Amino acid sequence: TEFSPNAKVFVLVHKMDLVREGRKEQLFEKRKAQLEEKAGNFKVTAFPTSIWEVTLYKAWTEIVASLTYNMDKLKESLAKYVKACRAEEVILFEKDTFLLICYQSNKEVADDQRFEKISHIIKKFKLSCMTAQARFRSIFIQTKNLTIYLDEFTQSTCIMVIASDRNVNVELLRLNARLSRDTFEEIINGSGRNSN
Repeated sequence: TEFSPNAKVFVLVHKMDLVREGRKEQLFEKRKAQLEEKAGNFKVTAFPTSIWEVTLYKAWTEIVASLTYNMDKLKESLAKYVKACRAEEVILFEKDTFLLICYQSNKEVADDQRFEKISHIIKKFKLSCMTAQARFRSIFIQTKNLTIYLDEFTQSTCIMVIASDRNVNVELLRLNARLSRDTFEEIINGSGRNSN
C-alpha cells in the first residue's frame, strides 16, 4: 500500500480439479469474494487453476501479458506485420516459457486450446534440441498448403508466422523479422511498456 499503491494483485485458486464439477464456479466465486475483501483498495484478478488442465497456462499467459506489454500497440503492429508478410497469422510467444503474448489472425481461431498445444509442441522440440546438444533458433516448415516460420525475435520473444500461400519466400519472412525487430523491441521493452 505504501510503495506500490497501484500494484496489480493476481491470485491462483489452485487444485480446482479436485472440486466436483457442479460446485467449481460457486466455490471459486466464494474464494474470490474473500480475497477481494482482504485486498482492500487493491483490485484482485483471480483464476481457477489446476496443473491437469490448460487453466494454469491461460492464467500465466494473462498475468504475464497484462504486467508486461502494451497490448493495443502490439496488436496494431502485428496487424501491419501480417499484411507486410502476406501471412494469415502471426503469433508472439515469450521466449523462455512459450507463453502466448499476442497474436493477429485473418481467420477465426476455432480451437480455444490451440496456442497451448502449439506452445507444448515447441517446448518439447526445444527440449529435444537441448538433449541433442543443439540450440533451438528457428524452424521453417513448408507443406503443400502451409508455410510456418518460427524464430527468435526480440530479446524476450519468439515469432511464428503462418501463411497459406505456398509461394511465400522464407528469406523474405526472415528479412521482415530482422527489419521489424527494433520496432517490436521498443514496444515491448521501451516506451511501449504498459504504464498501468
